[in-house]
Amino acid sequence: CIIKKKNIDQTSVATYIYGMKHEKYNTPTGLAAEIGMSRPFRHAEEEAFLNLVRTYFQLSSRGEKLFKEHGISGPQYNVLRILRGHGTPVSVYQIAAEMVTPSSDMPRLVDRLEAAELITKTRCENDRRVVWVNLTKQGKALLKKLDGPLTELHQSQLGHMSEQDLKTLSNLLYRARHPDSNTIRKVTS
Repeated sequence: CIIKKKNIDQTSVATYIYGMKHEKYNTPTGLAAEIGMSRPFRHAEEEAFLNLVRTYFQLSSRGEKLFKEHGISGPQYNVLRILRGHGTPVSVYQIAAEMVTPSSDMPRLVDRLEAAELITKTRCENDRRVVWVNLTKQGKALLKKLDGPLTELHQSQLGHMSEQDLKTLSNLLYRARHPDSNTIRKVTS
């Protein structure tokens, strides 16, 4: 048996074989250091998950503040965005299916938007269970008013990353949500 020599750190070998602890491999970095852990994470999956959670809260809090300043919530903005994207009335069921973050109480969410006169609701004549939702002029105006500040917010949060890094991040997050998918989803710009 011939073993090729590789440039391997002797400490790495000793740590692997004998389970020795070495400060170089026990010093927390990245998120572990950021949250004050005394050791690195035991599993990469745990670190990745907690990175997602921490990043979500850090980025979403500024978005929620922006929405609140305009009298709506993140999920309400999501409904308005979906309606604008369709350009025609959409059923409550379809809106629920397209939400970025699912809402367990779509009827109440839609009722609040209707009370704010940002949408209108109409029952389907053929099937009374179906409710059609349409964007009002006020809803369109609010979305237009939010477009610039929201773009600026996203750029201030993620503008330091290259377009390729952002596409890679989007693809990795897609794969995390779809573990059975072996393909990389093409992210369009």
